[in-house]
Amino acid sequence: VAGLGNSSVTPDSLGPRVLNNLQVTRHLKVQYGDEFWQGKTMPVISGIAPGVMAQTGMETAEILKGIIKETNPDLIIAIDALAARSVKRLGTTIQLTDTGIHPGSGVGNHRHSLTEESLGVPVMAIGVPTVVGAAAIVHDTVTTLIRALSDNMETKGMGDFVENLNSDEQYDLIRELLEPEFGPLYVTPPDIDETVKELSFTISEGIHMTFLGQEVS
Repeated sequence: VAGLGNSSVTPDSLGPRVLNNLQVTRHLKVQYGDEFWQGKTMPVISGIAPGVMAQTGMETAEILKGIIKETNPDLIIAIDALAARSVKRLGTTIQLTDTGIHPGSGVGNHRHSLTEESLGVPVMAIGVPTVVGAAAIVHDTVTTLIRALSDNMETKGMGDFVENLNSDEQYDLIRELLEPEFGPLYVTPPDIDETVKELSFTISEGIHMTFLGQEVS
């Protein structure tokens, strides 16, 4: 289990906090051997919080490749905080995928991808949106405004150009207008510390239920 992110930045600390709640077991097999493990239903789980490149000077993919070479895992579970494309998904959505993850891509900070092709083992990614860009907030606002204008007969013809664009085109247009003036601005809710705390516990307990056969406490 790889807890991605910066533990010193609350919105980006989801991955490391999940590891704090996770029950790792690999050291038991290493210490007591295969005889100790016989007859037990627990899988061998290990965890790492590789930090971010500004802290380590290394890509997360480089760190994981070294760990994979030494420990030969069957599966990588990568947990990371995401940037939401809609305010409604902020802190309310847990995204699961088996196609890997591209750290930092949501905030324009592209790093080496963590995929089965790049790491050589299957990668399950778990992500939660904890920040939202200013462009996404404006996009949601404009969408609501267009809907309100369309419902009013007197203003029905206003905003036809924007309304005829699809969602991605609207978002790109708004971002192109905003970023030269304000830069790539991202915001997070005021209660993000409590949100990350609860989500990290929920995700760790989900992993326990799935791989350790334990019930959520």
